[in-house]
Amino acid sequence: TDKLILSGILPLADYGYFTLAVLAASVITVVSAPISTALMPRMARLHAEGRHDEVRRLYGQSAQLVSVIAGSLAVTLAVCPESLLFAWSGDREVTQAAAPILRLYAVGNGLLALGAFPYYLQYARGDLRYHLIGNVVLALVLVPAIAQAAVLAGAVGAGWAWVAMNAAYLLLWVGYVHSRLEPGLHGRWLANDVLAVVLPTLIVGLMLSLLLTSSGGRLSEAGRSLIIALACLLAAALASPLMRSHALRAFRSSRA
Repeated sequence: TDKLILSGILPLADYGYFTLAVLAASVITVVSAPISTALMPRMARLHAEGRHDEVRRLYGQSAQLVSVIAGSLAVTLAVCPESLLFAWSGDREVTQAAAPILRLYAVGNGLLALGAFPYYLQYARGDLRYHLIGNVVLALVLVPAIAQAAVLAGAVGAGWAWVAMNAAYLLLWVGYVHSRLEPGLHGRWLANDVLAVVLPTLIVGLMLSLLLTSSGGRLSEAGRSLIIALACLLAAALASPLMRSHALRAFRSSRA
């Protein structure tokens, strides 16, 4: 929808920058998709067998895994979009025009990956009523919001609308769905399985983006991006109780 709207608003060159940024940000949803593919049938089977505690545990662990993988990638794209785009394109004009859009769509897609989780709960129960209602309401608000924001501020405005809508969806609608399906879950899920992983990762990413200066070449920009990406992934893994327990078990097995 945003592509359709912006194709009629933006000049062709600006629309090209927008398309490039959205393409780069889409890698976040690509890497998180296999997790949901594996998660949904497993949760459905556990629910059918009445193993409710295991459903909740798997739900939280999967949110941690998405926070580690998609979260660290979203942080990387958000804190050093200039380095990534220049290493990819080698064009400073393209980099300067697309970087602000990439930053916003990276954040929005990270929120989108986490906002999808209530769908997995509903899928396991065989009732997608809340998913349908939430997406209809989101579309009714998002489409005019993107159109108005694009008229006022172009592709960057559309990016801000994308971030705002996905943030509101995660905080408000996801919270409502959790309260209906799993009362008392939302606060713990958001704090322990999402924010506890994402916030340390964001701090590490921001610090490194300030400390690691760019020398201007494509190779150095690629190296800077790689260092930040690996550091964010490591920070996210260390912040996740799930990943720490797996690492500890692997270490103990190697010593046995």
